Amino acid sequence: MSDYQITCPGCGKPLNVPAAAAGRTGYCPYCQAAFQLPSGPGGTPGPPRRRRGVPRPLVGPGFGLVMLGLAGTLVNGYLAARLTLEPGFDREYARGRVREVRSIEAISGGARPSEDWPHAPRAAAAGAAAAVATAAAVEDRADEELAAAWAPATRPVHWAAAAVSLVELLGGVAILRGRWYPLALVGCVAAAVNVNHLCCLPGAVAGVWGLAALARDDVRAHFRR
Repeated sequence: MSDYQITCPGCGKPLNVPAAAAGRTGYCPYCQAAFQLPSGPGGTPGPPRRRRGVPRPLVGPGFGLVMLGLAGTLVNGYLAARLTLEPGFDREYARGRVREVRSIEAISGGARPSEDWPHAPRAAAAGAAAAVATAAAVEDRADEELAAAWAPATRPVHWAAAAVSLVELLGGVAILRGRWYPLALVGCVAAAVNVNHLCCLPGAVAGVWGLAALARDDVRAHFRR
């Protein structure tokens, strides 16, 4: 008996069956379905069965979304709970973020001491020190005002970030289980827009990777089964 062709009962794609494999269990390379091969040309393959495991294109983005989504949910949920339940923590947290911004500004373009400073007269040095102290006090007051302005927004921002992270986590679970295709898409979008961690490049990579994998025909067939 020569080789023959059948149609995959899982995704409908044509498959070539070697004569030696007739009557055995076959696996579709497109949708990963397992089914009984017909014993000869013209036969009908058995009903598709779900193979254990996750299609290879889904493994990386699926686990990436689960890990990043879990981390984002825990971190943002913890901060959101503290911001809600602990009086004064919102002001303290906002003050820390303001200081981080100041540090970045100082590193990128802060003032440098003059080369003549070691040789300056003592009176001039004392005046410069007083000027520096005054400037620091003014900057501290500005930081406190900015922290007071930021504090009310910290709670809703972190609750929203925790919710988006949870969607990302659920999207990763949907990918690994091969179910709830729309949820898998939404989870990838949530990771790709970087809202969940505010500045998380790995989340964007996992989201775009997941969207590319979900667009494949074999992956969509995996979800349909």
